[in-house]
This record gives sequence, structure tokens and C-alpha cells, in this order.
Amino acid sequence: MQTITTLLMFVLALPLQRIETQYPDRAKVTRVETAMNHLTVIELAEPVTLAAAGSPSFKIERRDNKVFIQPLEEGVSTNLFIWTGSGRWNYELVPAVSVETMHFAVDQQVSRSSETHEPATSTVDSRSSHSFAEEMLLFAKPIRNPGVKFGTTEVAVFITDVFRKDDQLFVRYRIDNRSAHPYLAGQPEVFGLQSAHSQISLHAYRYSQVGPEFEKKIRSRTQTRIAAVECDVPSEPIPPGEVATGILILHAPPTTDDDEPAILRFVFPVDGQKPTSLTLIL
Repeated sequence: MQTITTLLMFVLALPLQRIETQYPDRAKVTRVETAMNHLTVIELAEPVTLAAAGSPSFKIERRDNKVFIQPLEEGVSTNLFIWTGSGRWNYELVPAVSVETMHFAVDQQVSRSSETHEPATSTVDSRSSHSFAEEMLLFAKPIRNPGVKFGTTEVAVFITDVFRKDDQLFVRYRIDNRSAHPYLAGQPEVFGLQSAHSQISLHAYRYSQVGPEFEKKIRSRTQTRIAAVECDVPSEPIPPGEVATGILILHAPPTTDDDEPAILRFVFPVDGQKPTSLTLIL
């Protein structure tokens, strides 16, 4: 940690700096630009209980109310979740065009009203969030994306990982707005394909989001709507070129005696356009 502190002092002494202030909004995904051989620090208004990134290509360390970020490879991006006593904060880590445009620091500023009117349930929520975050980090299954491609002007949706606990299925996904218009992320509809079969082994594609060519080869007798328990997506429209993360909690599909894969179809609404549909094999 002494090395990180020394690096931080060196970085903050540079003449060209990009230091921004973040105003608390747990529904927002904050974009943070990073650069190789440079350190970025996120400083929050309260102690950090847990920080988790979606890729091993970043070195993430936390201490007190600070999270230190350092990319280990060129041109890498991922999402970052930070939990504090008051809830979860969402970030998208992307490569900066140059060192001059990277974020050296992102500081969180809290209004007096939020400091003086702390919800009584924040401690309970913190413990719950901390426990859930640890379980996601340890037990979530990463999702592959063989053959999944989206156009350069489409809204692309990629499922990143899933976590099953008791009778609930937690689905984390990434929304990449490649269109020229803001995209308001709504709650997707989810359907379970009944008695599904394919000429290609479905077992070989377990824990995969498959592309349209594979989707055409899947046959099923019928589909059943799966009820959503909760959906956590940004409340504000996602600007063009921006990426956001969503978490959908579903009633988990029942397991079968013959251990056949479950196949789920997700339909994401797109204003004025054909909905985005994707298929997940579990």
C-alpha cells in the first residue's frame, strides 16, 4: 500500500490533471478513463466496504474511503462496483485517449441534507449488499458470448454473469448504446423455452449467450413468461457511445431430473425500433 500512496503523490503532482466531482446518484453509471502506468483514485464520502471489477485486467485496491485503480493491459475496459454503508455505486472503466484526458481522481461530494438525514436502515442494507457482493464475486458464473455480434449503430446487450441463490436467479448484463440517440433502459421480458432441443448439443453451450445463427437451430414446443423480482438499471437515458450495467433478479427456472440445460429468451424494449432479443443457455 506504501507503493500505491507514493504513486498517488507522484500522479497528483503532474501539471495536467483531470479531477472531477461526483454527486451521489446510485442509478447512474460514472465513466472513468484510465491509462497504463498511471493510477486513478476514487474518493467517496464514507468508508468502502467492498470493491469488485468485472475483469482481472485491472488492479483494484481499497483503503478507508478510497479505491485505487490501475489498468494492467492496454485498451481494456470493464465495470466496477463499489459498496459503502449507504449503498452501491456504479462505474465503467474505459481507456483514455491520452494521459492528458484520463481521470486522476474522482471525488464524491455529499450534500448536508444527506449527511444529516441518514436512513436508519443503512446499516442493514450495507450488510445485505456486502454479503450479496461477496457471493456474486465468489460464485457467479461468467457467461460466454460465442457468435454474438451487434451492428455499429445498434443497442448491444451482453449478459456478463449469472448467480443462482435459492429460488432466485441474478443476471448481470451490459448495455452498450452504439446508436446515435439516448437509450432509456427498461425492464426486459424473460421467457423460458419448454422442451427445447437442437441438432447441436446444448450441453456444450451451457452458460452462454448465443448468436442468431445458433438461435435458429433451437426448437421448443412453447415458451413461458418468467416473472421478474427486481430490475436495477439506470433511471436516466444512456447517452450515445456510453455503456451501463443492469442487474435483473428472476424467479429461477426449476431444475430438471435429466439435468437438461435451461434456455431463457430476453426481450429488451427499444423505443420506436424492433426489440433486442437474446438467448441464454444455462
